[in-house]
Amino acid sequence: MPRTLRITQVVHNFHPVVGGVETYAYNLAKGLVEAGHMVKVYTARLPGWPARQAWQGIDVHRFRAIARPFSYPFMPGILPALAQDDCDILHAHINSPMTVDFTAFASRLVGTPLVITYHADAVYTDIAEKAPAFRGWLNQVYWLSRHFAAGIARHLIVTSPIYLESSQFLQRYRHKISVVPPCVDPFFLSSPQDTASAKQNLGYSANDPLVLFVGRLVPYKGLQTLLRALRHVRKGTRSAQLAIVGSGPEQRLLERLSNQLGLANAVRFFGTLPRLRLREAYSACDLFVLPSRSRSEAFGIVLLEAMARGKPVVATHVGGIPYVVREGQTGVLVPPFDPIPLADAISRLLSDPELRQRMGQAGRKRVLANFTRGPVTAQLLEIYQKLLA
Repeated sequence: MPRTLRITQVVHNFHPVVGGVETYAYNLAKGLVEAGHMVKVYTARLPGWPARQAWQGIDVHRFRAIARPFSYPFMPGILPALAQDDCDILHAHINSPMTVDFTAFASRLVGTPLVITYHADAVYTDIAEKAPAFRGWLNQVYWLSRHFAAGIARHLIVTSPIYLESSQFLQRYRHKISVVPPCVDPFFLSSPQDTASAKQNLGYSANDPLVLFVGRLVPYKGLQTLLRALRHVRKGTRSAQLAIVGSGPEQRLLERLSNQLGLANAVRFFGTLPRLRLREAYSACDLFVLPSRSRSEAFGIVLLEAMARGKPVVATHVGGIPYVVREGQTGVLVPPFDPIPLADAISRLLSDPELRQRMGQAGRKRVLANFTRGPVTAQLLEIYQKLLA
C-alpha cells in the first residue's frame, strides 16, 4: 500500500485570492488531501488573515511580503521555513519569481525533490501596459531566475501539450517534463441550473441574451476588444448583455470605454463573486467568452468551469486555449485583438440555440472525460512516487 506523502506546495498567492494559478494550486492541494496525503501550502500573508490556518484539510502557512515588485510578493521568511520543512516533495510554480527561487534554493540545500509547474512564459506587457525602461536587464534577471529553478527541479509540469511544443524556454528540459492539465472543482460539476431562473437571480430578464466573462481585469485578458465586439453584436441583437465577473486595475478604464461605446446599459461589472454566485453566473449565461490576447493565457481554467456548467465558449487562439476548446465542437476559436470575428462568433451562437446546446453538452462531456480531480491527482502522484522510488 502506497505510503502517505507529505507535500509542501509553494505559491505566491492562495485562498482567498482568486486567479488561475491560485485555482490550480487549490485543486492540486485539495486532490492530494482527498487522496489521503498531507499538504502544506506556503504563500503570502494578506491583511486580516492568520499566519497559519487549517482550511479544507490543507495546512496553510502565510508569510509577510516585505515588497511586491510587479505584484509578486517578496517573502524572505519563506526560506528558513522551507529549510526546516520535513516534507517528502516540494512543489512550486513559475511564474512566481523569487518564490520559486527560494524553493529551489531550499531544495538544493536540504535535498528534498522539487517539482515545478511551469504556468506560462514571461510577457512583460502583461504585467504592466508599458514595459519598464530597464526591460533588458529585467529580462536577463528573470531568464536566469527561471533557468536556476528549472535546472534544480527534478521534474517540470506543463498544463497542455500545445504549450510544451510552443515554449522556447521549455525545450532544454523536455527530458523531465510531463503534461498534467488543471482540473475543475467538483463544485462546478453539479447538475446545471436552469438558465432562465439563474438569469433572474442575477438580476436579468429570463429572455436577455447573456454573455459572460470571468477573470482578472488586466490588459492581456482582452476586455477592450470584447467591449468593442459587443457594440457590433448589439447591432443585430439589440438586447445582448455582458456580465463581467472579476476585479483588477483595468476596471475604471473599461467602465469609461463602455460609456464611450454607448454600452453603459448593456455591461455590468459584478466584481469578484463568492463561489455560489459564481456558479450561478455560469449557469445564467448563454455563452462564455475569454478574449485573451497573450501567451500568458496558458490554459484558462475558467473555460473548464463554464464548460462544466454546459456552456459553449468563444475564446482566442492563443497560449494553451486551443487544447481546452475543441473548435466547432465545444466552442469557437477566433484570432486575438480583432473585435469583428469575435463579434461574429458571439452573434452566431446567440442566434442558434441548438448549436449552443450541442456545444455546451460536448464541452461538459470533455470536462468529465479529461479534467476531473481524481485522474489529474493520480497523474501527479505517479510523478511524485517515481521521484521517491
